[in-house]
Amino acid sequence: MQRSAKLAVGAVVAVVALLVGGFVLLNVLGGGDGPEELTFSDAPTSSTTPGAPTSSPTDASLDGPWTVAGGSQAGYRVLEDRIGGLQNIEAVGRTDRVTGGFTVSGDQVSDIRAEVDVASITSDSTFRDGRFAGGIMDAATFPTATFTAASATLPSVPAEGETVTVPVSGELTLKGVTKPVQVDLEVKRSGPGVQVLGSIPVVFADFGISTPQPPGLSVRDEGTVEFLLVAQPA
Repeated sequence: MQRSAKLAVGAVVAVVALLVGGFVLLNVLGGGDGPEELTFSDAPTSSTTPGAPTSSPTDASLDGPWTVAGGSQAGYRVLEDRIGGLQNIEAVGRTDRVTGGFTVSGDQVSDIRAEVDVASITSDSTFRDGRFAGGIMDAATFPTATFTAASATLPSVPAEGETVTVPVSGELTLKGVTKPVQVDLEVKRSGPGVQVLGSIPVVFADFGISTPQPPGLSVRDEGTVEFLLVAQPA
């Protein structure tokens, strides 16, 4: 009986230790599910900045160069399995430090480029952010992530408030590795500006990115790069 009692006590202690360790781990990791996927409602009400050139929202043409302006966002979305899958978190990191632009001529869009400052991407967990900018993405060596495309064709020039879908074949560069990608961009005319919304599924190993697997935490090897670009006439 004494042996059985000791085993029972040991089992209880082990369970309590596991639960306590789990709660400690969750407190260290911090954070919960991140914000929902980006939508056009996340863009500012005006897509121009003070002193920027403007065009009438009734102009039929979008011809000319455009630049990515304030209010743009980009980042990642990935699932974390915590404590052996007892808790699953959709981790989301974002930044507003996004630059780039494109040129429009009729229904043709060319020189498409978006560049993201990797080190400035943050989530709701400083622990996660430190690992992301450090060992995962090595932002000191590879400070930017980019999406580029030589050209794309608008199905039509959107009117004010209208959204069109533009299939784009481009290249995504993460941690210095470039891969071809296909993405459907949602392009919306908003006042004197244009908003571009998109997301690209990625397998991190394809870009030489190793996801961390510390005790009690497993990060999925696939995720999403998402972005909302707010553009104004250059």
